[in-house]
Amino acid sequence: MPDLTHASMQDARDAEDNRLLETGEIDLLLAGWLETIRGRCIARMRGPVGEDVAQAVCERLWRELKAGRHRDGRLPFRVIVHSVIGWVCNGWNEPGWYESEFLEPDRAAPDESDEVVIDVTLEQFVATLPPGDGEVAALLYLEGLEPAEIAERLGKKPNALYQAISRNRARLREWLEE
Repeated sequence: MPDLTHASMQDARDAEDNRLLETGEIDLLLAGWLETIRGRCIARMRGPVGEDVAQAVCERLWRELKAGRHRDGRLPFRVIVHSVIGWVCNGWNEPGWYESEFLEPDRAAPDESDEVVIDVTLEQFVATLPPGDGEVAALLYLEGLEPAEIAERLGKKPNALYQAISRNRARLREWLEE
């Protein structure tokens, strides 16, 4: 039996991947990587949402390979697979997936007075701002409007609005530290 090392197995896998790429057998190529993609996505996403992420990775690889990308041989296909897994996992936004492991189901209900204190504090902060930035802060922090809605309501360009939001965040940080 020949000596099998990690490097020799990678070389064999790379050779098979290159053969499948050259013959255009993209489906077989991705099928060979499916378990690796699936396992890594589930591990990175810490749960069943990894199945959805793995499907997105496979779809992205399939689309890119069909479009002729990644066929120049500059990088081994395994490097491309792991890079795409990283990009898709980092860009995946499943609401609350970070918090789900840390929630305590038996803790006390949140105190409603906390919201009142936060609202009063924000109202006090908004009162300290110049008129234009104060309007933006009131709509954003107190009324909870989205930036697009605020821009439309105030007739401001999106860039000017985002600059006001950025200034307000910096001022809020300073104001809270006092």
